[in-house]
Amino acid sequence: MQRLKLIPCEAPFWAASGHGQTLWGHFLKSPELENLGQNIEVDLPDGDRLFCFYHQGTSDLVVSLYHGLSGDVYADYMQRTAILCKKLGHTVVLVNHRGAGHGEHHARHPYHSGRSEDVSEVLKVLRAKFPGKKQVAIGYSMSGNILLCLAGGFRGDMKPDGVITVNAPLNLSAGAQLLRTGFNRVYDIRFVHRLRNNIEGKYRSGLIAKHYEIPRWASIYDLDRIYTAEAGGFNSREHYYESCSAKQYVPFIDVPTYCLTAADDPFVSASEYHSAGFNKYTQVHIEKHGGHLGYLSRTPTPLGSTRWMDYYLNEAIQALAETLGVERGSAVETEPLLSR
Repeated sequence: MQRLKLIPCEAPFWAASGHGQTLWGHFLKSPELENLGQNIEVDLPDGDRLFCFYHQGTSDLVVSLYHGLSGDVYADYMQRTAILCKKLGHTVVLVNHRGAGHGEHHARHPYHSGRSEDVSEVLKVLRAKFPGKKQVAIGYSMSGNILLCLAGGFRGDMKPDGVITVNAPLNLSAGAQLLRTGFNRVYDIRFVHRLRNNIEGKYRSGLIAKHYEIPRWASIYDLDRIYTAEAGGFNSREHYYESCSAKQYVPFIDVPTYCLTAADDPFVSASEYHSAGFNKYTQVHIEKHGGHLGYLSRTPTPLGSTRWMDYYLNEAIQALAETLGVERGSAVETEPLLSR
């Protein structure tokens, strides 16, 4: 694997904290795709369906993107990475997890941090649709955990050829507990509000028979006990956390993998990365500043924007392409990456 040589993310004074990075990274305007592209539907073995969208590239690399908790294909980081992949000439696929985005009314079962089998099913469809092309999967936050589980052999029988993760919570219990503390409750309440609405929608539309009573001020830790564990087929919340935390699977990763996280992430502790047993297939980079999916830089990166995460992904994608023997393709209808 190629070792990345990165310019540090020098945080601006107004986003010098983990919370500042996280919040401003979300609220500042991002470039968006002009359209989502062509539709791909992935039917899962249990009857649920995933809704994905792709833009065809000219290279022999397909990059699939997987959003974080309560997100969808419209998430700002998904949109920016799709634009980046188009600029590099790669085919890019934006994936809605089950019940998310366009699939809101097409899933009885929940997505969660251990749904590696869903990614496996997506990869089977992509390998059939794009035969002979290498498959790289990028997972943000929760999806990073999913991809590391899959790469380490947990659930699913089809792995990507390469993996990139950003701010993956390796220890689900620790992450859920951190979300309950201090200012993190702001993120926690937002997650639960959006997930509660999704669950209520399933009940009202008849997708699920049980009405789950989720208190207005519940935490993710509470929601995982009330809903995720039961609906996901686990014995308990603790069983879910213990079986689906990627930290125990990373020693068994056998595909080239790049992991990015930040020392100041408010609810994904970098200490979990220091104590995880990553092997030779994985390169971990812990940036001093970045928060959770923020990574705002004081000065423009070589890509011309102050979005340092996009710069990291550009370097990691190109490194994986080189490792996998894929040449860069021609840019396809690229939107500018200059918005801050």
